[in-house]
Amino acid sequence: MKKVISSCLCLFFFISATMAQKGDWYTWSTGISPAVHVTISGDEIVLDRTDPATRQGGISGRKSNEMEAEHLKILKKVEKNNRTYLIFQSFDGLYFVTTLQKSPSGDSVLMYCADGAEDGYKGLNEALDGISKDKGSDFYITLFKKEVIDAERRKGSVSKITEQEFATSLQTFNDKMDKFWQDRGYGRFEPYHGFMNLIYGNAFAAAFGNKYSKLSLITKELKIPINNYCNNPDIKRRLESAGFLKSE
Repeated sequence: MKKVISSCLCLFFFISATMAQKGDWYTWSTGISPAVHVTISGDEIVLDRTDPATRQGGISGRKSNEMEAEHLKILKKVEKNNRTYLIFQSFDGLYFVTTLQKSPSGDSVLMYCADGAEDGYKGLNEALDGISKDKGSDFYITLFKKEVIDAERRKGSVSKITEQEFATSLQTFNDKMDKFWQDRGYGRFEPYHGFMNLIYGNAFAAAFGNKYSKLSLITKELKIPINNYCNNPDIKRRLESAGFLKSE
C-alpha cells in the first residue's frame, strides 16, 4: 500500500511540475524582435522563428527568410535528479535534451537549454545515458509571462545609454558568452540551434540591466550608441567581440 501511495505521489509531482510550465511564455532573442514567444504543451515546445545566433555574435537584427514557428515535438519525458528532462529530435536526426523548472515566484520558468545533458546524441539511448550522467549546470534562459515583457515598454531606450554604460554592458555580454563556451567546451555539439538565439539574447538582455528597455535592443536603436562611441578603441574592440563590427 505504501508503494502505491509513493508511486501516486511521484506521478502527481511529475504531472504538477509539467502542467505548471504549460502555456505561453516569452524570452529574449537576437532576431528582428528582441522578444520571442515560446509555447509549452504536453506534446511540444513551439518557438517563434527568429534568426539563429552564432559564436561570433548573433545580434544581427536581420529578418529571417522563414518566419514560421518551429515545433519541437517532445519524444520522451524523464524524471531524474529532481528535474524533468525533455527529449526531442532536431531536423538533422540528432536527439537533444532540455529541462524546465518553475521559479519559486511562479511568474517565470528556468529553461536549461544548454545544460550538462544538452548535447547532440545519435540515438535515444545515448540521450538517456546523457541524462543519467548529468550533474546539472547554472546556465539557463528565463521564460517570462507577457506582463514582464510589457513592463519593459515603460523604460527608456538604449539609444540614450552613456558611453561608460555601453562599454560595461558590452563587456558583461562578452564575458558571459566566453564563460558559456568555456564551460561547455569547444568541439562538442552546440546546443540545439533553435535555442542558440535565445541563449545569446538572454545574455545580451541581462548585460544591459534594468535601466533601459530590453525591447529597445534592436538594430535601429543600437546603431545610435554604436555610431556615437565606436571611435573609442575599447568600445570598438568590445563591439567586434560581440559581433557588431568586423575585426580589421
